[in-house]
Amino acid sequence: MARGPRWQDPSGRKVLQTIVKKVLPWIDGLRPVQEDLVAPILDGEDILCCTAIGDGKSAAFSVPILVLNEYNANKHLYPPHLPTCLHPVGLIVTPTKGLANNIVSLM
Repeated sequence: MARGPRWQDPSGRKVLQTIVKKVLPWIDGLRPVQEDLVAPILDGEDILCCTAIGDGKSAAFSVPILVLNEYNANKHLYPPHLPTCLHPVGLIVTPTKGLANNIVSLM
């Protein structure tokens, strides 16, 4: 059974990198571990990530929303048929009130 293009494919990852550099111009792009989290999320997969503070987990919930907004707004600039949704939503579950306050203050 044939499947369409995915964000986890090499061509999808190239589009992901291009969009990240466009919408977040102050960074050099995603680190490999971040890209390994973001690409499956964009393909509609569920992930569970547990790492130390400062490892870049915030990208896992914020970058997919930014990428999908850019992809949807400028589809003529990117390869067609990558998985998307028109109104992306992120759900953040935080273990402490202090960490929740830190996330809110960063947004």
